[in-house]
Amino acid sequence: MGQDWVETETAGCDGRLNRRLEAMLEALGERPGKSLPTAFQD
Repeated sequence: MGQDWVETETAGCDGRLNRRLEAMLEALGERPGKSLPTAFQD
């Protein structure tokens, strides 16, 4: 899954939190349907 949608969703967020939020959204996007602990194993 590409990162374009993540950048679109986080465009209005506080700059210092963007990297963390983007990482969280990418993890969830790569593992749709998984539980949160499973999605964030990395």
